[in-house]
Amino acid sequence: MIAKKELNQLLRNNFKLVAFDIDGTLITSDHIVTPRTLRAIKKAKDLGIKVTIATGRHYPSVIRLARKIQINAPLICCDGAFIRDIYSNESIYYLLPREIAVDILRMTQSYENFSVQIFIKKGKIYSGQSYRGSYFIKSLRAPVKRTLKGYMNFLRDFVFIPVQNTGNIEGAIAALNESPVKIVVYGNERPEDLQDFIDRILARYGDKITVTSSIKNSIDILNGGISKAKGLSILAEKLGIRPDEIITIGDNFNDLEMLKYAGLGVAMGNAPEQVKNKADYVTDTNNHEGVAKFLEKLISVKIKQECVQYDRQNHIAVKREQNGISLDV
Repeated sequence: MIAKKELNQLLRNNFKLVAFDIDGTLITSDHIVTPRTLRAIKKAKDLGIKVTIATGRHYPSVIRLARKIQINAPLICCDGAFIRDIYSNESIYYLLPREIAVDILRMTQSYENFSVQIFIKKGKIYSGQSYRGSYFIKSLRAPVKRTLKGYMNFLRDFVFIPVQNTGNIEGAIAALNESPVKIVVYGNERPEDLQDFIDRILARYGDKITVTSSIKNSIDILNGGISKAKGLSILAEKLGIRPDEIITIGDNFNDLEMLKYAGLGVAMGNAPEQVKNKADYVTDTNNHEGVAKFLEKLISVKIKQECVQYDRQNHIAVKREQNGISLDV
């Protein structure tokens, strides 16, 4: 991990894109992007840096935030399986084959009290009786006391989105008439059951699937080789940007690949130690504006560079005038 002095040196590189994770990173535990963070993002864009979001969330759960921070590069969602330009709606999908998805869904039936969400192109399929009811219950049990604004953001992003309730796994399979973007499996009160399930699906499908996690006691299952890093590589190629010109900021295990992929991978102060250890730099926590604090460092270095460059150009111009050389040559 780089020290503060090394960070200042590294920030002199010509970074062209910053990609933010959302939960635990861009927003506070109250589901709010702070004014300081919004200002820092705007200043970064004013300096010519592109910004986007790379999240495990589905498109309907992220579009509000993408518009709020006014991203100026295509959005990466569903852990890299879905890339969309929010202005043109041009989209790229990397789908989990339906036959694999159906088999994995049937395998979940061996475990008591597993619940499943299936992300499809235009919404979600939920294996339970009431998706919205389950989220209301979760929000009431949450240890964080949300403000009214934060609670409304939570409802807009997670509750009031297109979802088909199916009641059980067989109902979910019947409703799944296309290859899904990803499957999210929530474990029961026995962590060993979820680990056993992971071991079984990996033994059966190996590199045909990717298994990652962004929430405790749950896993995301995607097509093989798909990750936020893969999504970023596709986006970088599209934009003509090299990996060493990218900064990524995240807090969880599904951010690991993109933290390693980028020229500068930044972990949040609230990230697990395993994630921090893989990052190039660790900023403050999401509840203490870690994203804003990091961006302010980047902006400061950028502005100093521009001032130095201006001074040099001005010095050269003065010398040319003194020597009788036209500035138009």
